[in-house]
Order: sequence, then structure tokens, then C-alpha cells
Amino acid sequence: MSEPARVGVVGGGILGTVLSLRLAQAGHRVTLLERAPTLGGLAASMDFGGHTVDRFYHVVTPADSRMIALAEEVGLGDQLRFSPVGVGFYVDGGLHDFNGIGDFLRFSPLSPVGRARLGWFVAQCQLRSRYGRLEDVPLERWLRRHCGPRVWEKIWRPLLDSRFEGNHSELPATYLWARTRRMSDARTGRERREEMGHVVGGHQRLIDGVAEHARAAGVQVRTGAPVESLALEDGRVAGVRVGGEVEPFELTIPTLQPPALAHLLPAEMENLLEPYPKRWLGVVCVVLKVRRSVLPYYSLNICEPTPITTVVETSHVVGTEHTGGLRLVYLPRYCHPGAPEHSEDDESVRRRFTGMLAKVSPTFREEDVVDWTVQRAKLVEPVHPVRAKPRVAPVWPGVPGLALASNAQIYPRLLNGDSVVDMAERVAGEALERLGEPSRGHARGATR
Repeated sequence: MSEPARVGVVGGGILGTVLSLRLAQAGHRVTLLERAPTLGGLAASMDFGGHTVDRFYHVVTPADSRMIALAEEVGLGDQLRFSPVGVGFYVDGGLHDFNGIGDFLRFSPLSPVGRARLGWFVAQCQLRSRYGRLEDVPLERWLRRHCGPRVWEKIWRPLLDSRFEGNHSELPATYLWARTRRMSDARTGRERREEMGHVVGGHQRLIDGVAEHARAAGVQVRTGAPVESLALEDGRVAGVRVGGEVEPFELTIPTLQPPALAHLLPAEMENLLEPYPKRWLGVVCVVLKVRRSVLPYYSLNICEPTPITTVVETSHVVGTEHTGGLRLVYLPRYCHPGAPEHSEDDESVRRRFTGMLAKVSPTFREEDVVDWTVQRAKLVEPVHPVRAKPRVAPVWPGVPGLALASNAQIYPRLLNGDSVVDMAERVAGEALERLGEPSRGHARGATR
């Protein structure tokens, strides 16, 4: 058995926090370095007019086995709550329920033939367990072939336009295959209604619980610690530079998105970024605190030209006890990091986004808005292009002392808490194989 290794994990989101816990449970000496004053990353909470709420919207589905197991492990299993939720479509100027077989059969924006073709497509996604042949198939071609031109123009094209700024030609068929399978896994009961859940207190509470267990396992958690660069020594990564000083590690694992990772790499290592996607989406999100519900749905699919991607009323899932009876509504727009919305003034963004909400919601009134904020993140989701080779960047890039783990390496699963936990535990397992078993052994769950 080997001596415990010194491991540095850079980035305190879900990925970095869970990864640190697993490595420490295995007996290694782990330091977690996070630039921000708190852990959480995109899953962090914020103070919203005296109420602690998710900065961006997050849910847990009944099929998110890794998230559920993690919550149970850190003592929050009894804080999971699941509820049936509604989903709707806004098409041709009207709202249409889409909650189960009955609503599907009555979905008037499509003809009976269109509904049949859409149903066949969804069933095909659910039955297909292997995705390899879809990686080189353009998404639009796949949808047109299976759903027909009418369903493409009426449903899929406007949805993809709003999600990818009208530029979705490079998407592989795996994008909707993965999304359809995840949403089908959230449907329960004979009516096949979607069920969503949350941890009471939000994802931040789960991350804080993981961090508490990580500290108990020996992890040194350091927030407000911006890493300036990797430290090189004889061709290997020997640690990181923080505050002008080198922190030595036998293994360094940045969990940053590639555009952020680029700032840490010396010039001779810039080639490590080549396998990553070149296109990224960020998000600009108006969050409203309102007196009454604006829609009977958790989420709304908007099939018309729109300045927002969707409407998400999270109170249908998270309740209103933590917000004094007020309801939370998120109005996101996914856009590239250089989009005007990232620098546009907040009031202008609010007016435009809530203007669309007023169009799709028959009950929304400006006077019902108690508080609002605009939240922005420039790096949220990579766009994996069709026929990309390699499909994902390697965790082990061939540089001694360095592993690279980020959300950009999650494919074809969608980016959500469950897939990020899976990534963290997979990387931890690979790292333990390379580092060897420390003299004090490793704890249960380290390589799940």
C-alpha cells in the first residue's frame, strides 16, 4: 500500500466537492480550492430580498439515483420532496397542457398524424438504449425523418431556435435522445405525469452537506482562494500557484470549464484545450418573486419567436414556505457568452423578458411582482457538435500530475446534478486506481 497522496482539486461546484469527498474517503490528503467566497458554483443559492433561493433553477427527478444516494449519505435523505408537476406548450398564441396521454391525444397544434409521429419518436427514444449510431446524425435530419416536416416546423424548430439562438445545425441526434429519456424517467404512474423533486433548502444545502462530510474526512476546504496558474516542475504539474505561492500536490485536478481553465495553463500546454467543444452557451435569467402563480406548469415550452427560452415556476416544486408564501418564477435566455444580454442593463432585460411572460401568461400582472433580480453566467453548457472526434476530452491528458474533469466532459447525458455526481465519482475511481490505495484504506462509496 502507498502513502496518501496530496491532491489539489480546483473548483468548488458539485463536481469538485464530491470529487474531494471521495478522494479523502479513500485516505488521500485533499485540498479543495474555490475562488468564490462560498462553494456551489452554478448550483449555489443567493439572498433574494431576505429569502435564500437557488440562483438558477434546479430539480431532482425520481430517476436521479446518484443525487438521491448522495443526499441520503450526508443525512439529507429525509429532506427530499417530490411532487407531480405540469408541463405546457405555448403554440399559436395559446396554452396547451401536456401532462399525460389524455393531453397528448388532445394536443390540437398537431394533426392526428403529427401527434402519432411525435409519439412514435418519443417511444423510439425511450426504447433505444444505445446512442452510438446517433452521434454522427444531424439532429434536424433525424427529427425531420421521424417526426415529419410539420412537427419540425411547428414544435422542434422554434424550441431549438430559442435554446440555441437559431443555430442548431451542428447538434447531433444524441441531444434530444438524452433529453427525451431524462424527461420520460421523470414520468410516473398510469397517467405518466412528470414528477420533480428538490432538497429542502436547495442544491446549496446538499453541497454544504457534502462539504461538511469532506471536512470530516480530512479535506482542507479553502474558499476565497483564486488559483493563478498551474505550477510546473521538470515537465510535470507539481501543484498550483495561489497568492503568489506554490501549493504542492502529487495530483492536481482542475474542475473548471475549459475557457476558465485556459487562464491556468502555461503556453506550452494550450494544446490540452483542443479536444473540448469550441461553442458555449451562457444564461441570462430574470428571477421574479410574485404574489400569485403565473402558470399552472412547472415549465413552459414556447413554440413562437421569443426573447426568453422558457418560463419556469419553481414554486410548483420547491413550495413557498421559504419565501413567505411568495412564488418564484425564472425567465432564462440561453445565449453565447458575448451576447448583448450579458452587458445590457438589468431594467431593460427585465422589461423585455417580463413582456414575454405577460404574453404567454393570462394571470401575470406587473403589480404582483414583489421583487426581481437578473442573474448571469457566461459559461453554462458546451455544445457538442455532430461528428466531433474525440467525442469528449480525456480526463488524463498525458501530463504527469494532472487530471482534467469538467462539465464539458459529460456526454451524451444532459448537464444536471445527477450527471455531475456521476462524473465526479467516475474520475475519483480512476484517480484511485492511479494513485494506489493509501495505507489507511478507503471508505465505502469511494468508487461507486
